[in-house]
Amino acid sequence: MIDTRHALIALNRVPRIGAAKARSLERAFGSFADAAEAGAGEIARRCKELGPALATEVAAALAEPSAAYEEESAAEARAVRILTWADDAYPERLRAAPSPPLCLYCAGDVALLSQTQVAIIGTRRASIYGTEQAQRFALRLASAGIHVLSGLAEGIDSAAHEGALMAGKEAPGRTIAVIGAALDCVYPASRKPLARDIVRAGGLVVSEYPFGRHADAKTFPQRNRIVAALSKGVFVAESPARSGTLITVDFARELGRAIYALPGRADWPGFAGNHALLRAGDARLVISPEQILEDFDSLELVGAEPENVGGPVGLTAEERKLWEAAGTEGASLDDLCARTGLPLPQVLDLTMGLQMRRKLRPLPGGLLRQN
Repeated sequence: MIDTRHALIALNRVPRIGAAKARSLERAFGSFADAAEAGAGEIARRCKELGPALATEVAAALAEPSAAYEEESAAEARAVRILTWADDAYPERLRAAPSPPLCLYCAGDVALLSQTQVAIIGTRRASIYGTEQAQRFALRLASAGIHVLSGLAEGIDSAAHEGALMAGKEAPGRTIAVIGAALDCVYPASRKPLARDIVRAGGLVVSEYPFGRHADAKTFPQRNRIVAALSKGVFVAESPARSGTLITVDFARELGRAIYALPGRADWPGFAGNHALLRAGDARLVISPEQILEDFDSLELVGAEPENVGGPVGLTAEERKLWEAAGTEGASLDDLCARTGLPLPQVLDLTMGLQMRRKLRPLPGGLLRQN
């Protein structure tokens, strides 16, 4: 008799079976095991939306669970973990979204899935400016303890992953790639080294597809819904007027996620999508990652110390040094340099960011104090 976990792995291997049909099947019979006992004819009768041909495929998959066990063994051999609806580690944000994947194939740290993430998304044909900004935002967010989520495509996606990796293993934030193909069929192939770097750096690469599934026109929009559902917010770094990026934005809007967009030059077609979002009021204009961090300060960020041990959440080690050095009485820039051992240019940069996020406030005489 097949259990729920292996039933989901088996059903995930059947084309045209998604969340709605799987749930309908489970409701109709009470359990997947009972559906397996019923056979194709009864499945077709009770679940008319499947149709006879698909019901036959479903019945065969559930009646012979060896394929599911083989898939699980193949995952273990590749150091991949399969999460299903039946697993506690399956992320709640995704479970609560419409049409959640039956399975998630995960290479890397699955705990990241349930922690704070911001998606950085955009065009594959990114400008130098868009690429630099995606890296800048990703580096800062990862340094502050927010995981950077994207789709491993060329252009903005890769820049976002690379920016988060630049923060280093000592940073509390990691990067997560959700791909539109199986983990053994990474697309484009040129991104395979980046996928390996993400896992080696303590990040995560995720797919909903069973081994052997190659990318096609349908897999990328499906991938985008996962990106939107996992994220707390979506930052559009660069998007033309017609782009798959805007599909992700639509999913995010439906789920009530925060949406941010970077403005570009008025005559750059690559930013036409950003400007349309901003004109319509569908996205908040941001020019600095500090503006996103300000929105996320009320959340318990990954790797940050809780409020009750002293200080606000979401600070890097250097920012916390400065915040503590400023104290409640205030300190000059020279004092902050002396107390933290940080050079003046870095102190200037960090204190400006802390003031923008309302962690420090100025006092007369050029002093800064905790806010």
